[in-house]
Amino acid sequence: MLDYIRLDKDSPIPLYYQLKEMIKAEISSGRLSPGDLIPSERELVELSQISRPTVRQAISELVSEGLLIKEKGKGTFVAKPKIDQWFLQHLFSFSKEMELKGLKPSTNVIRLEIVKTQGELAEIFEDPQTELFRLERVRYADGQPVVVVTSYIPCSLAPGLMSDDLEHTSLYELLETKYGLEISHASRVLEAVNVSAEDIKLLGTEPKAAVHLIRTTAYLDNNEPFEYSIARYRGDNNSFTVNLKYRRA
Repeated sequence: MLDYIRLDKDSPIPLYYQLKEMIKAEISSGRLSPGDLIPSERELVELSQISRPTVRQAISELVSEGLLIKEKGKGTFVAKPKIDQWFLQHLFSFSKEMELKGLKPSTNVIRLEIVKTQGELAEIFEDPQTELFRLERVRYADGQPVVVVTSYIPCSLAPGLMSDDLEHTSLYELLETKYGLEISHASRVLEAVNVSAEDIKLLGTEPKAAVHLIRTTAYLDNNEPFEYSIARYRGDNNSFTVNLKYRRA
């Protein structure tokens, strides 16, 4: 824990940066562990004998870097390590990916209904008459909310989906084993957005927190789209790895 802070006020290195690096060193050394509550801004001012705006800048940058997390009414805590997603490299089911990482996946189905194809969905599935299952789920890793996913699947491809157990069985596993679909590939688009009002409680984030929004169109072997999904990943506990190969002109 931070119980003594010595900063060099004669150094050309800004005081906020010195404090920031000191806290980072405490985290990397293990003296501050994930979930530990750090001193309040007022306490850090007293410990370091620097101004509150200087302390606030150091804390703000550590929050932005994902090393600290603020919880309203509780304080500022050392963040848990981010879950490194392979989501942009491989077409895994969420359950399979979490199991490969040694994490326990779980799911809460928020909504399952049948909707008409319209707008961009009609363009994706190329048939304005197609009825779609709209499936909305919160996915968890070791009990912590990771992502809210809204999936659209043609009813004709999985006619019994409404009665399937989608909380304890992987969607992709069902589509392959029960409905005989041959899943092939997907295209994905990633962007950063602010969390929506409806996702704040589902993801357990602060208002205006950043989320990774990923739109996926997944295809069967015959290039027929079988799923369009919109996933909203928490920005504070997820990172994404992409491997790139140099291409000569």
